Amino acid sequence: VDMKQQQALELNDEEKMVSSYWTVFADRKTVVLCLTGFFFHFANANVLLVLGELMGGDNDDGSVKRSAIPLIASAIVLAQLTMSGATYVGDILTKRGYGRKPLFLAGLLTLPIRCALIILWKDAGESWLLSTQILDGLGGGLFGLLHPYLVNDIAFGSGRFNVLMGLTASCFGLGGTLSNLLGQIVVEKMGHVASLTGSLLLSVIPIVLFALCMPETLGQRGKSIQQPVTGNGQLV
Repeated sequence: VDMKQQQALELNDEEKMVSSYWTVFADRKTVVLCLTGFFFHFANANVLLVLGELMGGDNDDGSVKRSAIPLIASAIVLAQLTMSGATYVGDILTKRGYGRKPLFLAGLLTLPIRCALIILWKDAGESWLLSTQILDGLGGGLFGLLHPYLVNDIAFGSGRFNVLMGLTASCFGLGGTLSNLLGQIVVEKMGHVASLTGSLLLSVIPIVLFALCMPETLGQRGKSIQQPVTGNGQLV
């Protein structure tokens, strides 16, 4: 009986050491990060599809160009290679004490520049269009690197890191899904430039939102989340 009582007390203590879901989800940083990621992916996901359609295109007789598949593959590979480099450099800067906010904003800023360049270079040739994928890699690399850092800063000490990673990733995925769906509808109805212009305008939202509403989280781990307590009422 004593052993069972001891186990029950230990379990009760563990439960008290975990912050409630509402405490974590209602934190301002959580809301800002979810909305920022949603709008970033809402603006971003469709851009690669439009870029592929602009680079691939059709021949004058309506047949698909033979260069379409290699160009699209090159666009993906170029972005991934740049992403690897951006992740490496971003990791070095993070270890040297550079804040999360400026690095994350740098990643967000690549998207409107990329959209503007694609619109500007849409008739300049495949090589010019392909080069814009460097910006895609930079943005994706910094975003992907700093996402778990930001989540850890927000959820540290709450016991809710995994669930917050899931929440933010779900918001990002929803934004990307809607981007592909609505962006291609705009392409069908209004053309590629209109779709890219929509992405360009949307890409400003996460920049303004993150710049104005998200404080620097470096060195602030868990301070905005109610600290868990032990069974004796002591802060952990």
